[in-house]
Amino acid sequence: MNIMTTNIRLLGLSAALFAATAVVHAQTQSPAPAPATPPPVDTPPSTPPVNTATPPVDTTPPPVGTPTNDGRQGTNRQQDVPRDANGNPLPATNSTANAPPAAPQPLDFGMLDTDKAGSLKLEQARNDPWLRQHFADCDINHNDEVTQSEYEKCSRR
Repeated sequence: MNIMTTNIRLLGLSAALFAATAVVHAQTQSPAPAPATPPPVDTPPSTPPVNTATPPVDTTPPPVGTPTNDGRQGTNRQQDVPRDANGNPLPATNSTANAPPAAPQPLDFGMLDTDKAGSLKLEQARNDPWLRQHFADCDINHNDEVTQSEYEKCSRR
């Protein structure tokens, strides 16, 4: 073979090897890292931030009868309103403080006849305010017992 042919073949073989190495290198190499972005620069605000939160409000009512700012006790003032345990104003009622308590009302005979004897004795009447008050009036035959018929007549009056 001719030297020139050998040189051309060698040169071709070297070029092919070089190209193959470049391709393999390109396939195995990781991509270039992206350029790092600089951290954001904090610029101080030109004015301090405004606190928009509302301050806490003291909703605890003053004790009843607390003097006003001028030192006088006022009538019908907000602090004189009766309040519940949470400090909320109680609803207005139409009853007066001097009103007598409601009169006791008669109960059902079956509720009072606990021993189911068909009559009520004075001991059973002690548990019911109405019957205790009207026992003598209801005991028509004065035998110290009030039967169901006596009780019904007496409780309808």
